[in-house]
Amino acid sequence: MSTFIGSLPERKDVCKVTFTNSGKTVECKPYANLRQVAIDNEIDLYNGATRIFNCQGSGLCGTCTVEVTPQRGISVKAAIEKFRFLLLKGNLRLACQTQVTDDIVVTKHGGIKGNKGYKQQGAKEEMVRMYQDDGKTLEEIAEAFQIPVPKLVNILGDAGVEMRRPGSAA
Repeated sequence: MSTFIGSLPERKDVCKVTFTNSGKTVECKPYANLRQVAIDNEIDLYNGATRIFNCQGSGLCGTCTVEVTPQRGISVKAAIEKFRFLLLKGNLRLACQTQVTDDIVVTKHGGIKGNKGYKQQGAKEEMVRMYQDDGKTLEEIAEAFQIPVPKLVNILGDAGVEMRRPGSAA
């Protein structure tokens, strides 16, 4: 018996990473570690004393927190990031735990952890796109953004999105 897999998405040879704080756009191979890409290109991901005092990429301190858009251009959150749900809301990620899979834009915010002043404005548009264009379920989107499903339903409703019935196709 044969199995038809269908067409797989075309794998990129090079991903472009734009760091808004430094104004630099650099290229890297797919699945490169975001923190290492920044270090290799002399882009600072740390604020204040955390430039010296950090966990060196083990995911323990949270000082390499950055905002990444779009979320489809990076790996999904691993367990170590899911445990930091209070810190990593919306598009915030730990650079040391993130692999680049497509073109992305990276922004470092203020504060020791790098999340001071972050607002989930871009996240709303990303949620709408994931629901309407990508056909993701409410549960998948809620997990990706670390928010409860009822809150996601309110966000999509406020954005004027017509909700699908559970179990229906996109």
